[in-house]
Amino acid sequence: MKKYLLILLCTTLLTGCVEKQIIDELNIETAQGYDLAENDHLKGTLLYVKYLPDKSFQNQTLTTVAETSRDVLTALERRSSDPLVTGGIQAVLFGEELAKHGFVRLIDSLLRDPNVGSRTLLAMVEKDNAQDVLEGNYGFKGNGTYIKNLLTHNMKNRDVPKLNLHLFGNYYASRGRDAFLPILKKINDNTLEIVGIGIFSINKVVYKVSEEKMFYFKLMVDKYSEGSKIVNYGKNETVIRSIHSKNKIKIIKSPGKLHANIYINVDAVVREYSGKKVSHKVINGLEQAMEKDIKKECLKMLHTFQDRGIDPVGLGEYVKSKTKHYNYDKWWDEDYKKITLNVIPKVTIMESGTVE
Repeated sequence: MKKYLLILLCTTLLTGCVEKQIIDELNIETAQGYDLAENDHLKGTLLYVKYLPDKSFQNQTLTTVAETSRDVLTALERRSSDPLVTGGIQAVLFGEELAKHGFVRLIDSLLRDPNVGSRTLLAMVEKDNAQDVLEGNYGFKGNGTYIKNLLTHNMKNRDVPKLNLHLFGNYYASRGRDAFLPILKKINDNTLEIVGIGIFSINKVVYKVSEEKMFYFKLMVDKYSEGSKIVNYGKNETVIRSIHSKNKIKIIKSPGKLHANIYINVDAVVREYSGKKVSHKVINGLEQAMEKDIKKECLKMLHTFQDRGIDPVGLGEYVKSKTKHYNYDKWWDEDYKKITLNVIPKVTIMESGTVE
């Protein structure tokens, strides 16, 4: 009996130690933005939503300049009427000038913060700074939710490869792969657009994959669960949708040479066709046209990466997995410049629609 009374007493004392926090008396951050300020200082912007008595809300931001992200948060706490809580952060944005300068310390700080989720989405802002983007007015659920939904939708259904804080940290830490981020552009105070992919090397953005080439980039670094592509065959235009894809990289070693075969399998459905009838001949032609297009554009992109000494596809990791005691310095200094690259696509059109 005494034993049960002791357990009950301990439970009561423990529950009494939890500090209560009233949600209406907190400023819950939904997004953060960082830009490069003068003297290599950091300009930080925090976005939070203030709910009003009539059930509407206001996007509110706080901005300051400091030397580190911790100094930014400390300074902003002094400006906030209520405690700032980082547990609701959905997206973190980086201005382009800061991305060119480097922000590895920020990523390290975010990864070490237990209140910031590993699935927090990251993006780079083109031309405008992150502060300008966060001070817009997008959607009906707050700017943080809008940015998160925009990125999530395009990762699932369009041409943006899956990426979050955890994955970016892994890619950055890997010596055999370079990290990348989606690029946002502010069209007006109510609209944002994804306009490309920024490739990083040694902490700095050094190359941009254009909006038109993002489809091919995603084929090589991620897989499609949905997607669409316009394919020209003869004089007709075809919209291929419901694209599912996967890739596989095989490294072949021969004396003094390395070969990388990148296999890309695509299953798709014809949704729109400007011609009269989607015959078997047309389907075969569309498959071949799409395979030719994928091979050409992917190889062109790979050779550009090779010339610039960047490896977002992660070929270096595959070479390392096939070689004992492999030295990554050799990969960047010698092997990557000489490796023979080949793309082998296989496109299968599963359906052509119900109307012929």
